[in-house]
Amino acid sequence: MELLAPAGNYQKFKSAVLYGADAVYLAGPRYGLRSASDNFSDLELQQAVEFAHARKRKVYVTLNAFLHEADMASLPKYVEFLAECEVDSVIIADLGVMSVVQEKSKIPIHLSTQASCLNLESAKAWKEMGVKRIILGREASIEQARTIQQEAGLEVEMFIHGAMCMAYSGNCTLSNYTAGRDSNRGGCVQSCRFSYRMDPDGEASIPEQTSSFMSSKDLNGLRLLPNFVEAGIKSIKIEGRMKSALYAATTVSVYSKGLRSLKSSQSKKWEIVLQELGPELEKIPHRDYTEASLESEADQRSIFYGNRNGRSKSPYEMAGNVLEVIDGKNFVMEVQNPFKAGQDLEALNFSGSPVRVPVTFMKDLSGEELQQALPNRLVLLPFKQGIEAMNVVRRKTS
Repeated sequence: MELLAPAGNYQKFKSAVLYGADAVYLAGPRYGLRSASDNFSDLELQQAVEFAHARKRKVYVTLNAFLHEADMASLPKYVEFLAECEVDSVIIADLGVMSVVQEKSKIPIHLSTQASCLNLESAKAWKEMGVKRIILGREASIEQARTIQQEAGLEVEMFIHGAMCMAYSGNCTLSNYTAGRDSNRGGCVQSCRFSYRMDPDGEASIPEQTSSFMSSKDLNGLRLLPNFVEAGIKSIKIEGRMKSALYAATTVSVYSKGLRSLKSSQSKKWEIVLQELGPELEKIPHRDYTEASLESEADQRSIFYGNRNGRSKSPYEMAGNVLEVIDGKNFVMEVQNPFKAGQDLEALNFSGSPVRVPVTFMKDLSGEELQQALPNRLVLLPFKQGIEAMNVVRRKTS
């Protein structure tokens, strides 16, 4: 089963690949649904495909925004460019976009969850039109996915972790109304995460009655990973192109380790593995977790009654990235969040295990000793066995 991870920029892309993703989905500067993400220039996309293919990984490019006529003019040329890059698939939601892809290339087509494919007959119809894989709407269960994949005879991909949209398969126009930005064209401002006031009697309500009743909890399907495997689902997908490299590294390593455990002939009982892996998913910022519709239809228990800033206070934040290991004695780190000498850091090696790094000394590259590391600076830190270039480093915040 494929583990598919998000990448909002090249750094996050490398983290996803190196921490164990079998495939990564990303977008260029246009046509995707995450316009606020850094996304990939043409050169970065070429480099990403080369980096992935050298490691036998795959790259999927999203073309799933709802395009207007003016957007279509430059699409054929971009599809030809993607074909030259040898991307492994494009993700589409629109029949017109699919027609252009088929006319200008032989790139395999994956159907976006935005297309709301939730039943067998729909899957069969899309297959007849040339779709290789269906990314099911998050309203479908694992068992429904099993049936669709087996009887339609195409690949099925399902979300297993990350933020959830309360609208049906993400087809929401709330951002259009509240912010004048089209969520189906990459402009979602997550208006559903705000707290609102219901006023059925036309009278002003007191502030205590506000609630984010349109906001979903975050999906966490780790407990059900054996069910995905047993059902033969082709691909499990992590949401989060807007999230940090720490998020990518943590989620990918957790689900990758889970899959390796299930494949191992000497695998432990899943309950024991879950006890080992589950706490790692608490070390990244998240809303309360839910399994949504993976087993049974989601109900009021999947609603997050917090506020927009109500994600759990993670005990960790990203400190930076390892750029280089020097003679097995020191390593160079690019700092993203500040920390001080005397604090402990943790480097996540590519197996997902944390390596404790006591900051007993800290220097800049000229050799001058530092007492505090500031963002966007390079610092020299003491090496610990297991640390490699491109490792993500986190800092405990509490």
